[in-house]
Formats: sequence, C-alpha cells, structure tokens
Amino acid sequence: MTALFFVLFFGTMLLLGMPLFASITVTVATMPLFFAGNCGFTLANLGTWMMNGSLSSVGITILLFILAGDVMARGKLTEKLFDTFAYYLGKKRGFMPIISVLTCMFYGAISGSGPATTAAVGAMCFPLLKKMGYDTRFSACLLVAAGCLGMVIPPSAPLTTAAGLTEAFDPSLDVVVLYKMAAPVGILAGLILIVYAYLYCRKHGNGDQAVIDAHNDALRSRPFSAVLKESIWALLCPVIILGGIFAGITDTSQAAAISLIYAIFVSVWIYKSVTLSEVVEIIKGSLSSAAPLCILLAIANIFSGALGAMKVPDQMAETLVNAGFPHMLLVGLLLLVMLVLGTFMDSGAAMRILVPLVYPVLLRLGMEPYSFVVAVIMTQAIGLTTPPYGLCLFVMAPVSGESMTSLSKGIIPLVLTLIAVAYLFGLFPGLLGWALPG
Repeated sequence: MTALFFVLFFGTMLLLGMPLFASITVTVATMPLFFAGNCGFTLANLGTWMMNGSLSSVGITILLFILAGDVMARGKLTEKLFDTFAYYLGKKRGFMPIISVLTCMFYGAISGSGPATTAAVGAMCFPLLKKMGYDTRFSACLLVAAGCLGMVIPPSAPLTTAAGLTEAFDPSLDVVVLYKMAAPVGILAGLILIVYAYLYCRKHGNGDQAVIDAHNDALRSRPFSAVLKESIWALLCPVIILGGIFAGITDTSQAAAISLIYAIFVSVWIYKSVTLSEVVEIIKGSLSSAAPLCILLAIANIFSGALGAMKVPDQMAETLVNAGFPHMLLVGLLLLVMLVLGTFMDSGAAMRILVPLVYPVLLRLGMEPYSFVVAVIMTQAIGLTTPPYGLCLFVMAPVSGESMTSLSKGIIPLVLTLIAVAYLFGLFPGLLGWALPG
C-alpha cells in the first residue's frame, strides 16, 4: 500500500509540472506523515540521506570534471586534436567526416559531456565540412551522433552519476570497472559511425577534392613534428586521466582534480589561449551551472533511501520473479523504457528516477548489473539526438542552418545503429565480462 501510494503521488507531482527535485522531496516528506511508523523511515532520515548525497565523492568528481571540461573547451584543444588526425588522414577521399568523428571521440573523453562535445567540435568542424562540399544535413547529423558519445566514453559525468545512484544498494560497485566496460561500448559506437560515414561518402560523393587538397596542403606546409608538438598536450589528456584510473594510481576524484590542473596548465601556459583571470571567470560560470547538480545528487540519495526503506525494489523483484519473465525480455523492456524517457526528458532526471528503482531489482534477480548500467547510459546518450528533448540536435541546428525537422529525419539511420549497440551490450553482458573483477 505504501509503495503504491509513493509511486502514484510521485507520478502526480511530475504530471503537474513540479520540478524533479521538488517532486521527490515532497513525496518522500509526505510518506511519514500519512504512514507514521509504517513506511520504514522517518523525517529524520531525510536529513541524513541528503547530507550523504551532497557530500559524496561522486558529486566532487562530477564537479571537477565539469570544471576541467569547461576550461578545455576554451583552450583550443579541439583544434589541436583535429589537426593531428587531418595531417595523415585528410588527403584520403571521404575521410574528413571520419576525422570529425575521431575528434568527437577524443574530445568526448576529455569533456565527458555530449552537448559540450557537439558544441565544441561541431562549431569548428561543420563550417569546414560545408566548405569542402559535404552534404550539410549529413555532416550535421554525423556530428550530433558522434557528439553524444561524450556521455559514454569515460570518464564521463553520467557514468559517475550512475555509480553514485547505485551506491545505496550496492556499495561494492566500482566506478573504475564501469569505466572499463563503457570504453569499448563508446569506441564500438564511434567505429560504426566511421563506417557509416565512409559508406555514405562512397555512395553520395567525397566532397570538393580541390578544396580538401588545398586545406591539407596548408596543414602539411609544416612538418608533422611541429603539429605533434602542439597537439601532444591535448592527446595526452585522456591518456593521463584514464591511465591513472585504470592503473590504480589514482581514484576517480583524484583523476578529476588532476584533469582540472592539467587543463589550466595547458590552456594558460602551453597554448596561451586563456589567461588566469579568464580561468577564474570560467570556473565561476561552471560552479553556478553545476550547483543544481549538487542539489539533484542530494535529492536523488533521498529517493534511493526511501525506495530501499519501503522495500519497493524487493516488491518489484518478487512480482517479476513470480511472473516468470525471461531475463533478456526484461532487460529489453527496461532499455525500451529508458529510451522513451531519454527522448522526452533530461537524461539525468531519467536516470535518477529509474536507476535506483531498477538496479536493486537486477541484483535480486541475479543479473549482471554493470553492462546494464552502461547500456542505460547509451540509451540516454541516444536521447540527446532525438526530438523533442535532443540537446545535441538543438546545439547543432543553429550552427548548421538546418531545421529541426530536417535534422530529425537525417539522424534516423544513425540513431538506429546506436540503439543496436545499446541492446547488443545490454542483452549480451558476457561481451564485457573481461572487464569484471575476478
């Protein structure tokens, strides 16, 4: 009875248009008032859960990665990455779109954000692709699809957030293992986009070769050592961050702090693209935009605590076990729900609602949870590319001059390939079993 009331009351708050954090807070605070002593927790628990959520290492890690990504976005790291790939691959026919995808993948590993990757790489690469004669809709849609992979390729804020959301139910979940399992998923998705771009260019044309040759001749007027000398700092950034994490030298919070220090050092003293005073202003702006995230993490911990106290996941698991659903069917349906939610609402909100609800159910059913979490992140990345809540689409539309309708049609084949990747690893977790501890 209490669980049913909780779900109905929470759903009503959302339908009435109340913000997510307010809906969770009001619903959880209402439970002890209506079911005093029968809901598994009291009002005193709310403060404890909120403090644990707001002071967790997950929140600090996400904040530091956001700060580092914003500094790097102003530090011309995108241009350096693109020049490195273009130096050797740019002369090959149809390879400029492929270079754009590679740049998105590397920059995504630095920024950890889909919209930020689309904005930074798209603003630089799209005008160049258009000038070289590539189809505008194809170029814009390819950059949107590749940009969303910033959510999947570690270290990313959504992966770290997902680890934090599961902490109340499974303290043993290791975010480093989650990173190791997400990396091949993001890389495979990027490789599929590269194959798509290559086949598209083979069929529809490889752009204006004269313009492409002129661009590459200008780039090759300098020796490769000069290009590498400039770009090596940008190329080393994901290597240093992920290398430290995977080698066990640093934990995720320490790696995030190192990435921020590294971003400031490279941007101010190596590339000289920003000054220290500008860095201070960038950090101020980042902190103001990241503050709501800290609130949401605290509220999400309240949501997880209330669900666990009322044993809602246990009741769901018992119902599903009694219903006899095959595991693959259950995972397929859950991923479909996440896809739909990611299409219509913010990916962070969708994860904060369903991950605390679904994750303990998977544990109770004896299913491998890591690959499912990675697949969920992939579905939320896809949500960035589809209307009505496609943030990457909204970012690229004004840059490309294409309408949302045009981009929404052009992105369909790319979205279908990304959905296939999400289901591949969600339904067949054994493909990522090599990354599991032990």
